Amino acid sequence: MDHLKRNLLKHSLLFSALAALPGGLSAAPEQPFITDIRGRQINCRITPQRIYVADAYLMFLYAALTGKQLTEKLAAIPAAFRHADGLSYQQYCRAFPALAALPHLAPLAGTQANTETIVDLHPDIIFVTTGTFSAMETGGITALLERAGIQIVVLDMSISPLKNTPRSIAIVGTVLGVPDRAAEMITFIHSHLALVTSRLAAAPYRPVPVLLERAAGFSAECCYAYGNGNFAEFLTCAGGRNIGADYIDGTYGTLNQETIIHTRPEKVIVTGGQWQSYNPGGDWVGLGPGADLAVAEKQLAALMKRPAFKTLAAVQQRECYAIWHAFYDSPFGFIAVLKFAAWLHPALFADIDADAVFRSFYQQFLPVPWQPGYWVSLRPES
Repeated sequence: MDHLKRNLLKHSLLFSALAALPGGLSAAPEQPFITDIRGRQINCRITPQRIYVADAYLMFLYAALTGKQLTEKLAAIPAAFRHADGLSYQQYCRAFPALAALPHLAPLAGTQANTETIVDLHPDIIFVTTGTFSAMETGGITALLERAGIQIVVLDMSISPLKNTPRSIAIVGTVLGVPDRAAEMITFIHSHLALVTSRLAAAPYRPVPVLLERAAGFSAECCYAYGNGNFAEFLTCAGGRNIGADYIDGTYGTLNQETIIHTRPEKVIVTGGQWQSYNPGGDWVGLGPGADLAVAEKQLAALMKRPAFKTLAAVQQRECYAIWHAFYDSPFGFIAVLKFAAWLHPALFADIDADAVFRSFYQQFLPVPWQPGYWVSLRPES
């Protein structure tokens, strides 16, 4: 308990410190360079005119900082945006028809990456995640693009989201010349996270043991779960104990059915999305903007009938939940913390309305209209 409360206090102090920095951690306008997540120096003396956002979920951060000017400087978008989150892709294409006409490029981290095509598009800046950047370095792509005069900016809202999301927001805000907007976003996020962390730090609570499954039903394999970082950070911040961390050293790993039965979680949470393009026959929970939640509830119930799960007391008591997969690697991770807190400690957080907070974030920062569809539960009152 003391260890968990120290973690909560650390998270609260971290966001307080970040929010208190000038410009929300962004560089002052007169500074010629800023440092990205990998410690690399980025030249900020010239505002980029052509931009490639190379990872699907980074599109949400770019949209939040550019608003109605979303497509004005985009040279290309990742093809994975259409495949990894089909509902969001449709949502943005409705608001910005020009988005669908932009080149949709293969992942820079994959074998189909075409550096010649990218160079021919003449981007000034490419935004990538840490995972993509590591693969680019291994494949020699980073050196090729930098020799062509293209700057690569590395961000992270996935591996260490609580620490690096505000840093990534500030970095992109500075590169795009909108540090004040980035600071406003960081403050918005901090204010809501602080509500959770401060209340848990002051309250006598018991961390709730949770089985946290990644992309449940995406494949027939059972089961891919979270270990440390990513969604597991959101769970710990919300007052939960991630059972997977007892068995998985890295960010993700596999738990076999015998292990799942042995864990005896009090709640089961899975991530879901709209992955029709990736796996039309998958049994995943279809979540995202505008999702049919009645269908999603049936999909979640079906997943809980898998052999290992139907034996669990949590399933028999309907303590089963699904949440949108794309809350990781986006500026929206704090919303997952709010929803987790309400699910795990309903009495302590009865006043939290994650839908209302997310709607407010949309209205303040995003250039597309709000739609529900980001979570579902087998408990009617949730």
